[in-house]
Amino acid sequence: MRKLSLFLLIALSNTLMAAEPVVVGSKSVDPLSTANLTQWSVGLMFVLLLIVVVAWLAKRLTGFGLGQVGALKVISGISLGTREKAVLIRAGKQYLLLGVAPGRVVKLHTFDEGEINDSDTQPAGSFQQNLQSMMSKKGAE
Repeated sequence: MRKLSLFLLIALSNTLMAAEPVVVGSKSVDPLSTANLTQWSVGLMFVLLLIVVVAWLAKRLTGFGLGQVGALKVISGISLGTREKAVLIRAGKQYLLLGVAPGRVVKLHTFDEGEINDSDTQPAGSFQQNLQSMMSKKGAE
């Protein structure tokens, strides 16, 4: 048994030493080959397409619109539940409070002209301005 294991050890060591050493990257394709450039181009196009699709979905689902054109303008909105919202819109000089649910929009209230000030509907300042005003109020107390 001992002679058999010694014979196998010698036979395997000879075959391992006779094998050609493999250098990493020695059999790789030229980096500027057509196949490599095509693979890189397809990958790049896929990533760019993915960015465009994600941007379109973000704009579509969260209302990242560039601006509203026309006489109607959404002033503000608040979520009332998982799928319900109350939305204040301006139509010309009139303000409407709408209840919005999937497949249904209901007018909740119509505000008379002058009942809502335009300054009330302006968006609040930047975070920095709000923080500074809160800190100054707290310091004055």
